[in-house]
Amino acid sequence: MTTQNHYKMPTVALVAPELFPVPPIRGGAAETIIDRVAAHLRRWRPIVISPSDPDLPDHEAQGGVEYFRIPLSGWRRWLYRRYRQHFPVYERGIAKILERVQPQVIQVYNRPLLALSLKKYAPHIPVILRMDNLSRILGKRERPAPGTVIPVDGFVAVSRYVLEREQRRLSLGAVPRWVIYNGVDPQTFVPRWADESLARSCRSAYGLNREPTVVYVGKIRESKGVGLLVEAMFRVWQTMPEAVLVLAGGTEFGRGRTDRITPFFKVLQEKVAKAPGRVILTGFIPPAQINRAYLLGDIFVGPSQNEEGLGMVFLEASACGLPIISTRMGGIPEVVHEGLNGLLLERKDDAGELAEKILLLLRNEPFRRQLAHQAREWVCRNFGWDKIAREQEHVFDAVTGHAAKGL
Repeated sequence: MTTQNHYKMPTVALVAPELFPVPPIRGGAAETIIDRVAAHLRRWRPIVISPSDPDLPDHEAQGGVEYFRIPLSGWRRWLYRRYRQHFPVYERGIAKILERVQPQVIQVYNRPLLALSLKKYAPHIPVILRMDNLSRILGKRERPAPGTVIPVDGFVAVSRYVLEREQRRLSLGAVPRWVIYNGVDPQTFVPRWADESLARSCRSAYGLNREPTVVYVGKIRESKGVGLLVEAMFRVWQTMPEAVLVLAGGTEFGRGRTDRITPFFKVLQEKVAKAPGRVILTGFIPPAQINRAYLLGDIFVGPSQNEEGLGMVFLEASACGLPIISTRMGGIPEVVHEGLNGLLLERKDDAGELAEKILLLLRNEPFRRQLAHQAREWVCRNFGWDKIAREQEHVFDAVTGHAAKGL
């Protein structure tokens, strides 16, 4: 595709929350989604807007994607977080960029009040709001007051669960509504059997050999079910003492926050100390390397205790051929299907039931392999980023009434 043809395309502005930059060098699911969707658009020219970062330029073009990053650090960040209504630094920065690039449509991620502001700054440009979680999970300065109508031109939810829960809340102001799931790159997230030497190298780096291994990938938080998983593993060790638990991730995302010691993490460290050599805490792993974390495990366990929209980790684990054990919370059952790519707990906080399911998968290698191959095939067929980007382009076309033609 020539540069000239690229600039003849309709333009979409993908607007990240004010927390982390895109690409997601500091982590963040929304930032990862924006980065991957932008890279796979074919008929729309992507402009990505996010906060700045010391390790990234404020403006650059890479791989057909143009990035604008708004300075939002130090006193600016403090003022913005504390007095956002009086110091709309991020909104004004975005408005200047929109005036410069004149996109045909804007898509805002996880920030309904930001979408509302941009409708005022650029009333002539259609705005789509995409939500990856429920509005009640938003921070108090990001959460609309009850009954607030966000008059956007389209609403995209990460799962049917989020769409159904938000139909009478955030999406009241939007007539067209869609579900577009998260995606995964099957060439990056590969199973052990596709690259055995890489898998051995990754396991060796953490002192692992052939031990049966349970892996968790994500933030180390109680709400993610990490405490429940550790409790279940103590029961597993009673009959399978050679099993190992890998907890891959930090307590937070963001610059200078990945090694933060939370009260929950302190308690977790005390519990882990009672099982010497059986628990590996990797700490924060950069998004560019997170695919290797899945190669450490035989199964993936993510027993979330929250009504999540849809965790990307479940798609990544499936792409890596890891049978999953999780809860029936939020949108999780939409991508973790009993007997297809994993097992679901009947009781979300039952450590005994979780231990039984872990032992079932670790002991039953034929069943584990069956789930692994089914998971890989299913996720590659349904959740590749190219497919997700096509669905996203359909939304842009529908909202703008612009049936863009391939160039």
